[in-house]
Amino acid sequence: MLTTSVLICLTALSMDMRNADVICENAPIIQEMSEKYDLDPSLIIAVGRIESAWTPTARSGSNACGVMQVLPKYSKKFADKGRNLTCDELKHPETGIRVGTKILSFWLHKYAKGRETIALCGYNAGFRCKGENKNKQGLKYAKAVLKYRKYFKKKMRIQERNYKNKMFFNYLTLLAKI
Repeated sequence: MLTTSVLICLTALSMDMRNADVICENAPIIQEMSEKYDLDPSLIIAVGRIESAWTPTARSGSNACGVMQVLPKYSKKFADKGRNLTCDELKHPETGIRVGTKILSFWLHKYAKGRETIALCGYNAGFRCKGENKNKQGLKYAKAVLKYRKYFKKKMRIQERNYKNKMFFNYLTLLAKI
């Protein structure tokens, strides 16, 4: 059976993505978090791609850390530890994905009421992304994430179709031998 986590990994590998190994190692976490927070897994993949190119050691000039580029000073509300996480903790891919996905879910479901562009703008630029004076940097970021997500989803559909075709061909080959 082709699970979402296997499909994510196959897609990343087929695309020759930079740091595909990080995605593959953490695909079960991506699947778990996407189900837990009602997020499309390709959205999580796209955020990680645009934020850090899935580089666990990434650190921005504003001190955002890890694959999802979470700011330690804002991690307390979204981490299960009851305190702000350190940059070293956020550089651990599983931790960064868990916290980053929870933050993304907040922006999408509570703040932006399902509007992905506003949610992604908020994830990138904070509360300046609502109303008339939307943040231009945040909107540019949102557009880049949504474009990459569309591309990744297309590649996932191709991988899924190829897998099903191969399974069907194997089944027919097996029947021919009987």
